[in-house]
Amino acid sequence: MRQNPYLNRVAIQDPAQFYGRKRELAKIFSRLGASRPQSISLVGERKIGKSSLLNYIYSREVRQRYLTSAQNYIFLFLDLQQRRDISLPEFFKSLFAQLKREAGDLELDLPQADFDSVKAVLDNLQQRGRKLIVLFDEFDAITTNNQFNLDFYSFLRSIANNYNVAYVTSSSRDLQELCHTDKIADSPFFNIFTNVYLRAFSRDEAIELIVKPSSEAGIPLSQYIEPILEIAGYFPFYLQVACSAYFEHIDSTGSANRKEIEEAFLDEAAVHFNYTWEHFEPDQRGVIEDFIAGRIVRIERNHICDELKRAGYLIETRNGARLFSSLFARAIEAFKSSPSYAEAVALPPTEFVDYRSADARAEGARSLKRLIEEERRLAHFEIIRMISEGGMGKIYQARDTRLKRTVAIKVLSERFAKNEVVKQRFLREAQTASQLNHPNIATIYETGEAMNVPYIVMEFVKGKNLGEILAKRAFAIDEIISIGIQIASALQEAHENEEKIIHRDIKPGNIMLTDKGQVKVLDFGLAKPSPLGRIVEGSAKNTITEEGMVIGTVRYMSPEQARGKKEIDHRSDIFSLGILLYEIITGSVPFQGENYLDAIEAICGKEPAPIRSLRKDAPEALVRVIEKCLRKEPDERYQSAAEVIAALKSVE
Repeated sequence: MRQNPYLNRVAIQDPAQFYGRKRELAKIFSRLGASRPQSISLVGERKIGKSSLLNYIYSREVRQRYLTSAQNYIFLFLDLQQRRDISLPEFFKSLFAQLKREAGDLELDLPQADFDSVKAVLDNLQQRGRKLIVLFDEFDAITTNNQFNLDFYSFLRSIANNYNVAYVTSSSRDLQELCHTDKIADSPFFNIFTNVYLRAFSRDEAIELIVKPSSEAGIPLSQYIEPILEIAGYFPFYLQVACSAYFEHIDSTGSANRKEIEEAFLDEAAVHFNYTWEHFEPDQRGVIEDFIAGRIVRIERNHICDELKRAGYLIETRNGARLFSSLFARAIEAFKSSPSYAEAVALPPTEFVDYRSADARAEGARSLKRLIEEERRLAHFEIIRMISEGGMGKIYQARDTRLKRTVAIKVLSERFAKNEVVKQRFLREAQTASQLNHPNIATIYETGEAMNVPYIVMEFVKGKNLGEILAKRAFAIDEIISIGIQIASALQEAHENEEKIIHRDIKPGNIMLTDKGQVKVLDFGLAKPSPLGRIVEGSAKNTITEEGMVIGTVRYMSPEQARGKKEIDHRSDIFSLGILLYEIITGSVPFQGENYLDAIEAICGKEPAPIRSLRKDAPEALVRVIEKCLRKEPDERYQSAAEVIAALKSVE
């Protein structure tokens, strides 16, 4: 009897049995392989493969495949799943025992297990040119363990900043949320991490998991790809369960009894389906129920559909979206009819979308204005005040009555109510930006439409933008370096995203600074470069303060933006960051002019005044970083935000 290759229900340890995650692996090893390794936080639901991915990264053969000079790295693996009560001395003892085993050719003196001893060992490793990567499986176990206090997290952050040390953690929630507790809140520990979210496989990865192991085991499942995807979706765990059921129920002729297979699949998958259902938010359940019943989803729930698609619970097909598993509804109906099921909160009935004329939509915009300004509400949000008004619309501070949190809402201007192209771009770019989850990026929570006018709900940042602060005071050098690192970190997250997001509008007004010194970059994905012809048309005689013309944005453009190139890349943002750093260190922008043409000419052809002629205490190393960001040719600048971060950290 042939061995079923799909029986593994625990973390996969053999690299040969690991499939998928190529994009995530490339991102992880690009960070770990940097001149200074950078820390990674793996975030994902249960059964999504976090532990398997950590085991794969830990494999020596995998490290040799991905890392240049892999022999200079020491990897440690701390499995915390069954050690939720571990003490701090036990933690260090376990760490040192592994280090002694993994160090190989190094003779390390491992004294008493405490903070000072760790630093002594790291000094030794640093002198020998070694880099240390510590993998933490189930990092939640530490954040919920009272024996690990603020000093511990500050220590971890300190050694990551001062030595060639990085961490890879796995958790069900991102570290910013896990670390938002009284004992950790004052330590910006999570700021050193880049999040990597583990969701369902891509279709190609799912097919590889179906085809390759079964073919190698002698019972190829290639002809059953679509039936398997129909019941399992693209989730690796459910794919394993479905493939296992097919593998064991195919007879000698190669035929399969689908009913038997589905029953075998549900025998194992149903309990996990039920767990998923119980952990959905009420609105998510409402959308799933709409799909089960074949109803059209209300337009204000479109953002929930987008969330479920990103998570893998809805799959886009040529015929529209479908539930990830055709058996999910059956399992949930059985679960809901069981005595143990607590009735979910009733949701309002689904409404059909009303496609009205352009004039009717314009009237809707006027009605929406009355709704916001007079009744002080929008959907389930209570409007508190208007924060600002710009060319694309207004931004309001509001209260989310469902989640009991303060948010910011950007509402498209009523003058675009008839313009479907602008509306779709407004929402599409917000949806793209919503993929970004980073401590230095203002989070986009959802998008919606009220009276046919779209709006974007985002994180409310309590603080001031850099423009407001610059008008009142100068920044200290260490503040400037910190701000630069945080902005570059946000840009790195965007640039390395699958969508290759470019901000295109880095300027003081889009950079918020909280009272605790944390940077929040606003408007990711919302700004677009304007063609040069539109910028300068009829403006040669216009002054820099002409009403309605946003010269501020022009002053922060890269030369390629200012020339109106249709295709720009991430290095444009690096130039804009250089302008911003120049301004906050000197108090003035590097490229000035009385009108648009003058400003563009300066950006494209002139060199700024030397920084040290305007700021005597500017460190030479910091000056060199800013000057390299401001090179006219993209190829002469830093080629990535990661390089900017490394350069700024070297100034510290």
